[in-house]
Amino acid sequence: DISTNLLSDVGFSLARLDQSLAGFDHPALHRQHRWELKLAGRHRDKLHLVSDDEDRALVAWAFDRWSDVRDTLDALPAQAIHGDANPENILVEDGRVSGFVDFGDACHNPRACELAICLAYLMMDRDDPLQAADTVIEAYAAEQPLAREEREVLLPLVCGRLAVTVAMASARRAIDADNPNWFLSLEPALDLLRRLRSEAP
Repeated sequence: DISTNLLSDVGFSLARLDQSLAGFDHPALHRQHRWELKLAGRHRDKLHLVSDDEDRALVAWAFDRWSDVRDTLDALPAQAIHGDANPENILVEDGRVSGFVDFGDACHNPRACELAICLAYLMMDRDDPLQAADTVIEAYAAEQPLAREEREVLLPLVCGRLAVTVAMASARRAIDADNPNWFLSLEPALDLLRRLRSEAP
């Protein structure tokens, strides 16, 4: 389990990364790819692949939460983002973040998408997902201030990322059910969505 101190350091380090990327631009960043959070709604067409009726309704709810803020995203600060700051891509040494790897999902997106993607993964498999998210958010904001509008979209964006995770995992399982590495995040994402639907403000 990731400690509170490490969660805080992830938030701080991600903010520093975004500050470093803020002045960078390249034509290749202005692309569309399947994990781009700003375009999460494209994956609604995979809902039928979610086998359980209740889970399918849950994922539809999550896509709806993302849709609630979709039209506000273009007005938010945007820049180059890493786009996949999950634990596998965060290097840790002596209990502190030492770097980020795998920039394969880097793109030009609202800055809030960067933080939301990270939150979606760090909230999984925790007894205190909302408290964990708050720790990361406040550490990020202490280094890179967030506008009220950015804070307001974070939870809907987390829902969008989790919905895409389940949709993609379900699609992969339909292709090859004997390759569990393709859908490791499926159940943790569903579990977190259930928590968010029942507990989140």
